[in-house]
Amino acid sequence: MVLVEGQTEKDILESVFAPMAKSRSVYVYPIPVTTSQTPKGPNRGGGTWGNYDHSLRNLLKGTHLSSVGLLIDFYGYPRNAPGYVSNGKGESYRLSLEQALRDHFEDPRFHPLVVKHEIEALALASISAGHSTGAFSAKALKQLIKDVEASGGPEEVNNGPDTSPSKRILRVCPEYRKVQHGRELAELAGAEELLRQCPTFAAWWKSLLEDAPS
Repeated sequence: MVLVEGQTEKDILESVFAPMAKSRSVYVYPIPVTTSQTPKGPNRGGGTWGNYDHSLRNLLKGTHLSSVGLLIDFYGYPRNAPGYVSNGKGESYRLSLEQALRDHFEDPRFHPLVVKHEIEALALASISAGHSTGAFSAKALKQLIKDVEASGGPEEVNNGPDTSPSKRILRVCPEYRKVQHGRELAELAGAEELLRQCPTFAAWWKSLLEDAPS
């Protein structure tokens, strides 16, 4: 089971990565964090740390689960979550957040990934591999590929919250819709290509599956 920040993460795990795991007889189920309960059902997606903490504690009570993952963007990390500091930045800080999360729950089945830097890194990986959807112009694709190459890879595209992957994509492609186009791009590239281009995501994915019974 993987607790995710929102619908985009759920759709990508569900349609691209879960089938890869299933081929190894490992079953991965992503679920967006619950933010509130309503008469019509739960509202899901993002919110405060309390939403994540409550959901993760409930998941970790499930002794039948071999692994419990967390997928959350670096830029979406809640201010009151373990390890958060207002002036934190850089890779060492991102890694310290993951360690703070592991220390907080103290369960060897727990595998957090603070995504480097946003889930849109996977969309950039797909574009970098030559894939596109109808939302992108040739000029937009050229600029995004240039950004990836200049940064040294899709996961390295970042200069700050205002120049993060999602902001760069929207700047050159205002028609980009995160849920729809993010999933479409990930599906076009496929799991193997995304893992090849995104080593931080790949290391987390590997750790998540390692606990599964063989």
